[in-house]
Amino acid sequence: MLGKLRTYGKMRSQESGIRTKMPRLAVACFCSLLFILCSCNTTKFVPQDQCMLNKARIKCVDDKKVPTNELRTYLRQRQNTEILGFWKLQLHIYNTAPVDTTTQSNKRLARNAHKMGEAPVIYDDELTGISMQQLRLQMNNMGYFNAEVDTHKVVQKRKVDLSYLITAHQPYMIRHYEVDIPDSAIYEIATNDRCKIKEGMQFSAATLDEERQRIATSLRNRGYFYFEKSMLEFTADSALDSHEVDIRIHMAPYVEHMDEETLRRMHTQYTIRQVHYQIDYDPNHLPDSVDLHQATDKYGNVYSWTGNRFLRNNALRQSSRLHPDQRYAEWRVERTYARMNALPPVKYVDIAFNTVGDSLLDCYITVSRGKLNSIAAEVEGTYSAGDWGIAAGLTYSNKNIFKGAEVLTIGGRASYEWRANGGRAIEAKAEAGLLFPSNVRINAAYNYQQRPDEYSRTIVNAGLGYIIPRRPNTRWTHQFNLVDINYIYVPWMNKLFYEEFLSKSSVLKASYEDHFILDWSYQGSYTSFNQRYPNRSYMQFAVRVETAGNVLYGLSRIANFQQDKNGSYMLWKIPFAQYAKGDINFTYHGIITPKHHLVGHIGIGVAVPYLNASVLPFEKRYFGGGANSIRGWQARTLGPGTFRGNGNTRVYDLQCGDIKLDMNIEYRFKVLKFLELAAFLDAGNIWTIREYELQPGGVFGKDFYKQIAWSYGAGIRFDLSILIFRVDFGVKLHDPSRIAEGKQWRTAPNGLKWKDDMTLHFAIGYPF
Repeated sequence: MLGKLRTYGKMRSQESGIRTKMPRLAVACFCSLLFILCSCNTTKFVPQDQCMLNKARIKCVDDKKVPTNELRTYLRQRQNTEILGFWKLQLHIYNTAPVDTTTQSNKRLARNAHKMGEAPVIYDDELTGISMQQLRLQMNNMGYFNAEVDTHKVVQKRKVDLSYLITAHQPYMIRHYEVDIPDSAIYEIATNDRCKIKEGMQFSAATLDEERQRIATSLRNRGYFYFEKSMLEFTADSALDSHEVDIRIHMAPYVEHMDEETLRRMHTQYTIRQVHYQIDYDPNHLPDSVDLHQATDKYGNVYSWTGNRFLRNNALRQSSRLHPDQRYAEWRVERTYARMNALPPVKYVDIAFNTVGDSLLDCYITVSRGKLNSIAAEVEGTYSAGDWGIAAGLTYSNKNIFKGAEVLTIGGRASYEWRANGGRAIEAKAEAGLLFPSNVRINAAYNYQQRPDEYSRTIVNAGLGYIIPRRPNTRWTHQFNLVDINYIYVPWMNKLFYEEFLSKSSVLKASYEDHFILDWSYQGSYTSFNQRYPNRSYMQFAVRVETAGNVLYGLSRIANFQQDKNGSYMLWKIPFAQYAKGDINFTYHGIITPKHHLVGHIGIGVAVPYLNASVLPFEKRYFGGGANSIRGWQARTLGPGTFRGNGNTRVYDLQCGDIKLDMNIEYRFKVLKFLELAAFLDAGNIWTIREYELQPGGVFGKDFYKQIAWSYGAGIRFDLSILIFRVDFGVKLHDPSRIAEGKQWRTAPNGLKWKDDMTLHFAIGYPF
């Protein structure tokens, strides 16, 4: 390893003469491609007697509060997809197709260009008229009953710039709201405090429909199984000539013509008589009566199955919210669907009801078996700075190990690396986890590392946690790690390795000496995303709190545990870590259009060691840079503060801190169904809370804002349905490690270098 460290700097300098030419070539290729695309005639495939719709805008002349972005969905004709609001890339790709397709090669080129691109939108007067009608109708639905919609059209070079001009006028307000329903149960719900209609508010058809749905849902949650929202109707009286409207809710006219039995059912509260579980149902193989088995438990639940049943009774009953002698409630049905579909061995669930007598229901829950066992294997080869290696892993999962929907996962991974200096590196890891349907999780892992020229190390981990998943109509998810135990044991270390890298640094010692961590953590996440309105902007918020060593420290003081030479208490002659750590992440997804998103993110993390520890364990510290952080830097190469390494690979171990700040903004736009482009700007850094000898300039202070790193770049994302494959190219803009040289702003005069200032990242999923 020491030989590798001493030769690394030479290897990089020999490569730099070639690699610095790559950006110029890449920029030249990109500019050439951009010139070819933009030089294409946008009306190339527009018939001579027609025009292309170049722009379709909506402008509100007198009321800026009208949501023109939402009104765009009512346009029957919109311009071609634009990137950054002006560049019709897909249209340019379409227009690269040759006009003459008589030859086979031209026909193939045209087919590919038309498949990847987007045909020009031909302007249509009739569709413009329909769009105007739709806009007027929607303005009426929003309370603008006197709204006027006009158009302004500009035609140049067979291109049409079309503007829809909306004069909203004064909106109508609700003057009086009346509930005209004779049924006392419906009247009570319609007039309670949760009513969405208030006198004095602006008229909105969407709000009226939401109120109708609220009443129907509330009734169905109270046992009114046959009640539907279509049975309710609104009447609006706006003939007051005062921009006010009176609203009355009443039963729909068709209800009066229902027969007696249907009316009785509509006003009846139903109770569940029995719950029938049909287990291992296969619609392609219906069982004979001889093969069918039945059993009834003490709660009155009836279980039917054929052959070997794959789920125990209590696993089904505990996942269900539908039980005998219980009043019917729609929320119980939805919760049962969610909980049973979440059971790993279940493929799908169907719930049906059958009327029995005057006010009873029999519930039939059909449960189909899914795939119970799975095995995943991976093999990979590695090459890094002259070192060759191979790694292999195997994971087995059983989704129903005890026939109660318990998930057992067992995995192992081993790697071997041949070092250029003649050494070798071995690593082996085994782990197991058990997740119960009650969302209790147990896990354990063993990791062995052997570096013959450095050290050997063993890491043992065990944990117990509890997950509260996000439920229907809720936006929070909670996860508690009730206890997490980590034991790091270093039985042997090369003396030369210790003297060169560890003797002067308490920061690195924690990573290569025996230590013990007993921690507890909580993680909560929130999202305002609404599946009913996927094109509305939303936010995500996540918080994590972690603390370790407090219980052990209290016991140590009471029982007077043994202390080491630094005064730290020890457990079984091993010092234990004590710290508190907190992280907050906030992300806002601004949806400009369904294909254009502006996403902002900020992440803050702070960790503080105290009492029994003067430094955080290495594995608990923060690192800067990487595909999900400041993308102008490789992972673990940024900070802390203005700290700058000496080119030695071991400096990665020093580039860690106790405070982290990430700020990102990214513009994403869909080019094709499977292809998305992005432009981004990142800022942030990491810092230490104390001065450390081997990390000069790393401490957080009043000038921290001057030490914020900035980078910018572009990326491409491939939507492969099951995952998002991402490539990001980041360029440094402000490098705090160069403040002392006066070259912190990485612009052309300071000599941008490929190997120093540009980074390419490959990753799975979005960065935030």
